[in-house]
Amino acid sequence: MKELFLRWGHLLAILCIPLQGTIYVFLGSNPGDDVFYNYAWIDTQIPFIKEFIYPYISWMPILYLGFIYLGLTNKSLFWRTLLTYNVGVIAANICFAVFPTHVPRPMVGGTDLSSTLVQFIYANDAPFNCFPSVHCLTSYLLFIIINRHLNFRPLTRISWSVWLWLIIASTVFVKQHSLLDVAGGILFAEAAYWAVRAVLARSSLARKKTKQRVGATNTSSNA
Repeated sequence: MKELFLRWGHLLAILCIPLQGTIYVFLGSNPGDDVFYNYAWIDTQIPFIKEFIYPYISWMPILYLGFIYLGLTNKSLFWRTLLTYNVGVIAANICFAVFPTHVPRPMVGGTDLSSTLVQFIYANDAPFNCFPSVHCLTSYLLFIIINRHLNFRPLTRISWSVWLWLIIASTVFVKQHSLLDVAGGILFAEAAYWAVRAVLARSSLARKKTKQRVGATNTSSNA
């Protein structure tokens, strides 16, 4: 059991995802009085397409699968990606707290599966915490990791990339977000990615210099 935990215990860090989700739900249920309407004219021209609810609801399973895959195949990249995820989502939660936003939703009737799923999402996800879109932030983060760090075959990379962009597109087609929210999610993901990259690079350089000084000191002592 101990060996199993030492080998795979790091996967428990994925529990930070539901923790961040709990914070998101709390902020969405307590938006305060000053809620900003960030729906522009161009958003009104985007049609509501209920079938996009399928890529929309696939977001959470794909997020977990992505982190599990990284945890099983590349521990270093797993920790770096999880750190980037938390930096980005914490920044988003801060934005929700100080700049709560709202987008309007259409009335959805019908009893078909697509309509029922949309109604379920609307009933269980308050129409707040819109900018930036966490759906877009995390989906774009996985897109970055797949295309910049993983050595997938072209067909696999393209397939996953297309589906992640379908998730991003679904946020506006099911009227959960505006285009500004999508842009914000992508921007937050890129900012978190480069911020973590810069901090880790500086930390690695500092450790390398420390080792060099220690090595030089030991050499001088031996001489």
